[in-house]
Amino acid sequence: MVRTLVQAVMLVLLCSHSASAAVILMYHHVDANAPASTSVSPEQLADNLDQLAKEGFEVVRLDELVEQVRAGVDPRRKLVAITFDDAYRSIYEAGIPAVEARGWKATVFINAAGVGDAGNAMSKEMIADMHRRGHLLLNHSYSHLHMVRRLADESEKQWLARVRADIDKGQEQLAQWLGETPLPWLAWPYGEQSEPLRELLKEMGYLAFGQQSGALGANTDWQNIPRIPVNGLHADWGSLRDKVLALPLPVRTTLPADGITEEARPTLTLLLNGDWRRRNIQCFAGPRLVTPTLRFSDGVSEMTVRSKADIPLGRSRYNCTAAAGDGRFYWYSWVWMRRTAEQWYAE
Repeated sequence: MVRTLVQAVMLVLLCSHSASAAVILMYHHVDANAPASTSVSPEQLADNLDQLAKEGFEVVRLDELVEQVRAGVDPRRKLVAITFDDAYRSIYEAGIPAVEARGWKATVFINAAGVGDAGNAMSKEMIADMHRRGHLLLNHSYSHLHMVRRLADESEKQWLARVRADIDKGQEQLAQWLGETPLPWLAWPYGEQSEPLRELLKEMGYLAFGQQSGALGANTDWQNIPRIPVNGLHADWGSLRDKVLALPLPVRTTLPADGITEEARPTLTLLLNGDWRRRNIQCFAGPRLVTPTLRFSDGVSEMTVRSKADIPLGRSRYNCTAAAGDGRFYWYSWVWMRRTAEQWYAE
């Protein structure tokens, strides 16, 4: 009786936030000989795809997934889109065949300057062939630049104009190879973005995709859409499953507005719809557990997260989760880009 009541309460909580399980997976190389931090082996990719099928996921192309989320997808659906970034030949030779073998379609974000006829690069003929076979080809900028990095002698206007020109050049080149204009969608190079850049993309009419875990839902920031990064260090299904089954934490406001910081222990504040004080929210700064502070007023929870140890220079994340019942979690991830006052971090 008690167990049934608890299950019923969890179901109400789950549905009350209209939480869909629409998630996007992001891969780079599909090559056992490439660095594990930016690649998966063909065997790891095959296992991920097999596990998605076993879990009952409907694998759809990215444009279909976005369309369904915007239309208000049924919370009981399990939707996932498979995406690849960059112009690596291994995506064409190993990634796309693995997806096609299961009757699915993928999305590839192409950095046009990385396309060539030799080495590890795709050729323009490969890009056109993927398009003919029904896969979605999209813009990953022309030169894969660090868009958040303003040059020393640039005004903000000049910086944004330079970024816009690089995006436009990538879009125009891709259109030539495809024989038609691609959707105005961009994957942020390195997953790096900032408030001025998001406003630029919004002005340009673009959707933009990041490199942080989480599910899509009613509160998705369409210029910073979450995608779950998958690489050889985190490709086993035991660790990936919770992310793939994640539901969107209903964050309505994020402060600060972007993750560029010089602070060693930056503070993240999230405003969430509803009362989350008793929802067992846990946050992590890298592998370290961080207990958030929660306040509730006028139907909104204010959650504050600050690491107790220094975050590293470079890109790192705060991840926050809350139990959603049925072995699933609400999930939100925020990317920090920590630099020094003198210079940006090296890659």
